[in-house]
Amino acid sequence: MQRRGREFWTKVVDDYEATSGETHAEFAGRHGVERTTFERWLYLLRGERKELAVHKKVRLLPVQVAVGHGGQHVLIDLDGGIGLRVAVGTDPGYVAALASALRPC
Repeated sequence: MQRRGREFWTKVVDDYEATSGETHAEFAGRHGVERTTFERWLYLLRGERKELAVHKKVRLLPVQVAVGHGGQHVLIDLDGGIGLRVAVGTDPGYVAALASALRPC
């Protein structure tokens, strides 16, 4: 049995994604590869691509942690002179959604 590398499997998965009218078994048979190996690479590369897309969307903002009268809080300086102050421990998803909504276009 021949071992094939990432470059080969990337091309095969790209081909599948472009055509995708066949079942995994039909596609693997047409390319002369094992269905289980094809599926392993398909799911691996899809996962990596999804993770990469998520990382490309992430935008870091300058953050300053300060101690004030009410305890610790985080100051987030958004573009356009808008500032956001949240208590330490606030749900990061909420903070991200709020910062996104407040950020000037």
